[in-house]
Amino acid sequence: MNIYAFIIRFTSLFNRKAKLWVKGRKIQHIPDLVTEKVVWMHCSSLGEFEQGRPIFEKLKKYRPDYIYVLTFFSPSGHNALINYKIADYILYLPTDLPKNAKKFIASINPEISIFVKYDFWYNYLKILNDTKHTVIFISVLLNKNHRLFKTFNKIILFQLKRVTKIFTQDEATLDILKSHGFDNVEKAGDSRIDRVIEIAETKYTDSIIEGFVSNEKKVLICGSTWEKDIDILSGIKRKLIEKYNLIIAPHELSDKQINYISQKFSGYNIHFYSKGIISIKDKVDILIVDKIGILSRIYRYAYISYIGGGFGKSIHNTLEPAAYIIPVIFGPNYKRFTEATHLILKKSFFSIDDGNQLEEILLSLDNKDFYNEVQKGIRNFLEKNKNASLQIVKYLENQML
Repeated sequence: MNIYAFIIRFTSLFNRKAKLWVKGRKIQHIPDLVTEKVVWMHCSSLGEFEQGRPIFEKLKKYRPDYIYVLTFFSPSGHNALINYKIADYILYLPTDLPKNAKKFIASINPEISIFVKYDFWYNYLKILNDTKHTVIFISVLLNKNHRLFKTFNKIILFQLKRVTKIFTQDEATLDILKSHGFDNVEKAGDSRIDRVIEIAETKYTDSIIEGFVSNEKKVLICGSTWEKDIDILSGIKRKLIEKYNLIIAPHELSDKQINYISQKFSGYNIHFYSKGIISIKDKVDILIVDKIGILSRIYRYAYISYIGGGFGKSIHNTLEPAAYIIPVIFGPNYKRFTEATHLILKKSFFSIDDGNQLEEILLSLDNKDFYNEVQKGIRNFLEKNKNASLQIVKYLENQML
């Protein structure tokens, strides 16, 4: 951990994210909460927070007399939530060294500690387990080859067996942990599902989107796209633009990404979300969403969604569009996500390798009966897998003094 921290400090000399990581930990003040009742939730970054959020907010509503502390490992998570009012304190997690962990735990003195997914920090776990307070993990998703099960991680495995409860996303993870001698495990499901359903059911209107989609065309929203995704989409751009109101939300709002999209769709009238209201007379072909934080809400305007990342390391969030019961299309790298694997088998999600396959799927979704069957599969999946957060909160309610 000392070597890791040194590398980040060195990298911070020329990397903005590393600089924020170092500076944030240096300037933050850790509160003394020894006399308070405290719930602490730790997330690696923003994605993990979205999984923990339903639990965090339900607990706050149930027990507002507690102090609620939220920590992040990554600056992207910490800075995005800096004005999040549900948390009483939003902090960076100090580096997992014995002295740091001991000081931090002694200061906030959590009665309930919640770790999201798989941030396995040995020193924090050891000190928390020794205090005999409630320590849980939520939305844990592992495969049999996960680094956790390597010989050099036996000490972490030992501490995980000591925590109060581990809630898994799926049956497979539950079975894997049981095969390694865990008896503190329970399947709850993926709490992200509760969060995306909550967003979908929350009233939202967007005058810019509505101005763009006011014609008779169906809406195709391409979310979290990378360059390879744009290559696929631009390969059939004429057919897309003739048939759909095409909305593209790049994963990164860098000049490079925006320019790449503009280049690939040159010759068509592009409008940027940041430019404001669109009227019919503008004759816009493509709307580029150059604003962070609204993608999960604007999927409600879509007839079909395309999710980026599948031609890189892995797809991005497919549950956000699925919450609106619309078909979801993405590239071939999706195996890390249970919902993607399951819904592809049910023919309700679709994976593509090239533009030709994308055309075929879009054409098949023109068939109303097929489209309805796709919707039915998604609806059944969400109905069957929702309420993970309620199960976890009910468990924690019984743990709170």
